[in-house]
Amino acid sequence: MSLNRRMGLMALAALPGLGPIRIRKLDEETGGGVEGLLEMAPETAGRWCSPMIVEQLAHWREYFDPDRVLEELNRLGADFLSWEEETYPARLRPYPDCPVGLYRCRAGADLGGRTFAIVGMRRPSSYGRKVARIFATELSRAGFTIISGMAEGIDTEAHRAALAAGGRTAAVLGGGLNRCYPASNRDLMREIAASAGVWTEFPLWRSADKRSFPQRNRIVSALSEGVLVVESGEKGGSMITARMASEQGKPVYVIPGRIDAAESEGCHALVRDGAQLVTRVEHILEDVNYLPFDLHANAWSERKALTKPTEPELSGPEATIWDLLGKRGQAHADAIAGDLGMPVRLVTQTLMGMELAGHVARRLDGCYERG
Repeated sequence: MSLNRRMGLMALAALPGLGPIRIRKLDEETGGGVEGLLEMAPETAGRWCSPMIVEQLAHWREYFDPDRVLEELNRLGADFLSWEEETYPARLRPYPDCPVGLYRCRAGADLGGRTFAIVGMRRPSSYGRKVARIFATELSRAGFTIISGMAEGIDTEAHRAALAAGGRTAAVLGGGLNRCYPASNRDLMREIAASAGVWTEFPLWRSADKRSFPQRNRIVSALSEGVLVVESGEKGGSMITARMASEQGKPVYVIPGRIDAAESEGCHALVRDGAQLVTRVEHILEDVNYLPFDLHANAWSERKALTKPTEPELSGPEATIWDLLGKRGQAHADAIAGDLGMPVRLVTQTLMGMELAGHVARRLDGCYERG
């Protein structure tokens, strides 16, 4: 592919009024030279485009600076992969709205082999975090590249677990490569880039927003053989990803949770709509017709070790609160203070320290539970 063609596609994709379906349609109408629109006189471009698009084409350099983009791609060690190139992810090709191209960091990263998406909410319970780690670890050991969106919570747990297991993981961003979101995942982003890569259809400096996340989610599901939702409320990005996976003909799997927990409402709704409830990674592997595999001879003992609650060495108020949560399961800070006869301020400060240490986790409903 010529540099002019590649840069032309990048520039057109950066225009807010043009999506991938329309760009491909214009490419057909212009005889395979859609990039020529960038240099056409407005009256000529008007033969194919609406007045709004003609206006954007006339000022396309305000949306895309070729020299600046090339310089930044070189600095990042990234590149842009067009849908016309052989190494473009094959799983995206069947969908008419697949991106005309993807920015990827590192340059040359590939998504070959088997892939699976793990998604969930940004503020999961400690149970959700643990389950995400277990499934990401075992799917990685079974040879799957773990796909997720690098968001806080379940996404982050899945990426980190895959890396820790020596597997591959890839992130699909809801913004540009120069807009790490959340910023706290900057180091993780570098690790993922060195693994199966960080991918996005958005220009380098595009910030993520409410519109870009659903666009990102369709890529997460399309790149994957199936989608596992660990925890989700009734609304949110995970539910969008699951819906898109279903529309793409991909199987959706969910982890069951407590019926009184807000973070399980979305998963249970998905089950009612036909998603498959799973409690072991073997359920997924059997369903996707995976050949016999070895998760390691000690897979079951490792799973038990991961799920078995650990007893941290605590003393004073921390030990007292830990014991109470062991009996009650979860409780609000004021309820803990009332049961223990401790000042609410002391309980709140103690819980904050325990949360930072990973001993407890705060649920969406404000209750605390053991980590």
